[in-house]
Amino acid sequence: MTLPLDTERLMFRDWYASDLEPFHSICSDPSVMQFVGDGEPWSLELTEQFVARAREMSQTFGYCQWPVIHKAGSALIGFCGFVPASGGAEIGWRLAKEYWGRGLATEAARAVLKHGFETLGFQRIIATVQVPNLASIRVVEKLGLKPESRFHRNGRELILFSIDTDNDR
Repeated sequence: MTLPLDTERLMFRDWYASDLEPFHSICSDPSVMQFVGDGEPWSLELTEQFVARAREMSQTFGYCQWPVIHKAGSALIGFCGFVPASGGAEIGWRLAKEYWGRGLATEAARAVLKHGFETLGFQRIIATVQVPNLASIRVVEKLGLKPESRFHRNGRELILFSIDTDNDR
């Protein structure tokens, strides 16, 4: 599947087998993973499982958490996309630490959010963010998602944010 989706600095595409090593270098970085799940870096096996699930999800649903490629160097720098969730499609992203602080997460998530509403036809999009993850909270707020509730998962407090087609985007 070719995504009709890119931005000024980023491209989105399907997962390739050759993505495993560069993606694992991101997922095994403790700084990157501190606000993911239980906060532990991923093993190669967990990274492989993520990529396999994403590929399967893309085939089944027509969307997944797509690889994000930085156009300037053609490097895989993370992912951004959706997973199905009971409260609506859930948007998420993860970027390599060396790409933080450049507005790339916001750029990627803004394009993916628009794609979700306009192309995939989602009525509601949610995001869950661990409370101390201030950078992701800022991204979610820039996208126009509003806090809805708080809950605990893996012993950590998260905020559920949402936006629907009736919200101004």
